[in-house]
Amino acid sequence: MTDSPKGARDALLDQLHQLFREGGFDGVSIGDVSKLTGLGKSSLYHHFPGGKDDMALAVAERAGQRLRAAVIAPLGEPGDREQRIAAMISGTAIIYAGGEAPCLIAAMTASGTPEPARARLGALLREWIDALAAALVETGAAPDTAPARAFSALARIEGGLMIARALRAPLLFTDELARLEAELRQG
Repeated sequence: MTDSPKGARDALLDQLHQLFREGGFDGVSIGDVSKLTGLGKSSLYHHFPGGKDDMALAVAERAGQRLRAAVIAPLGEPGDREQRIAAMISGTAIIYAGGEAPCLIAAMTASGTPEPARARLGALLREWIDALAAALVETGAAPDTAPARAFSALARIEGGLMIARALRAPLLFTDELARLEAELRQG
């Protein structure tokens, strides 16, 4: 970890993010966290007084920051639909490492994640859907169909990721992203 307190916390959150992304809430123990980070339980509770619940919430918040920066924010940037959708798809590919990395939201909402973290992750998905729908409308899509198109797009992203990972075929995910990009670019 880095020397600054913020840098140390960021490094710790990166490690926690990876653990929760791979194992979900129920699949990660304090012992797992301690082993990965090299921090004893007392140090972990110093950073996260509420234990694993606080860790899950901090990871959800960190995931939100990353998703907003890489995927959601580009949808609100100036530009035509092609540019906005291309940026969203590119950010999505980066977040999910081209189909190699699991989805934190799926992992965390499929297990016993505490309600505050689940709510934060659900709100993040809603924010993504709303941003995509708004971008579609701002670039000429019908307001009455844009929300359904946005929901369908996220369902395809999440489903495509899950299937590609289950089949150990990340190219299936990148192919699905390319098809989705082409369809979203259309009026």
